[in-house]
Amino acid sequence: MLYEDMETYIAHCATTRWSPAMVRTTTYRMQPFLRWLTERGFVRWADISSHDLDAFMGDLLDKGLVRGTRRNYAWVIRELFAWLARRGRVLVDPALDLHEVIVEGDEPLLPAPLSEDEVARIFDLLPSRTATDLRNRLHIELLYGCALRLSESVDLDVSDLDLRERTVLVRGGKGDKDRCVPMMRGVLAATKDYLAVRRLLVQGPDHGALLLGRHGERLHKKIIANLLGRISKLLGKRVHPHLLRHSLAVHLLRNNVDIRVIQEILGHANLDTTKTYLRLVPGHLREDYDKAMPPIAVEMPRG
Repeated sequence: MLYEDMETYIAHCATTRWSPAMVRTTTYRMQPFLRWLTERGFVRWADISSHDLDAFMGDLLDKGLVRGTRRNYAWVIRELFAWLARRGRVLVDPALDLHEVIVEGDEPLLPAPLSEDEVARIFDLLPSRTATDLRNRLHIELLYGCALRLSESVDLDVSDLDLRERTVLVRGGKGDKDRCVPMMRGVLAATKDYLAVRRLLVQGPDHGALLLGRHGERLHKKIIANLLGRISKLLGKRVHPHLLRHSLAVHLLRNNVDIRVIQEILGHANLDTTKTYLRLVPGHLREDYDKAMPPIAVEMPRG
């Protein structure tokens, strides 16, 4: 249904006053957007929420796309959903305010991070009664406490976690590069709790995936998006996987953690990408980092 509607939409664009260049741009931008939706199991436009669109835009930001490109994606998506709403394909347009999370000033978007109190509130909202509850808690711990990308978190195997060394091996991250991320206390505790009951989620052969779905399969990315959507309503603030990763980076900077350590945790190939987070820390700290490069390493706060 997604691809059929997209073909109809592109044909519609071609018959309006849009220039051929605008039609080509729309077609070009829609291809990765559709792939992203398909990879996450979406089959109906009506199932896509504003939280899902935020997550897509977060992925674009994580890939290092410049402000103009991300703004163009936002425009294309807004136009698409406006058309879908007019045709009755969606009852509520999830892209109405998408521009608010895309552009801010002349620099790449860095959305306001969650406060540490808000992160604590998220974990307070998570139940811990069932194996599924403990899986969800670990998943969010990995997204925040290890700053993993969503795709990296669901791709983890049990063998990638070393409880003795307190590390997580992230295989095939951005640029197909592996990296080793330290476990902070919350991640370690959640891992132990979940691994103690993970067998309850195994159905049939155990292929080693860390996070398991209801039928014993590797967890689908859409599950965490749905969970964070529910949490967002309770918290009164939009929360998506990329925001958790982004928030940890800011919290580490505010706790004087070496920016190069943060670069390694995030898996950024370029230090300049990590340094964009300095815009969200106190001015004196930005000046200190600029004056003292390479920065002096400090111990990561445990939490």
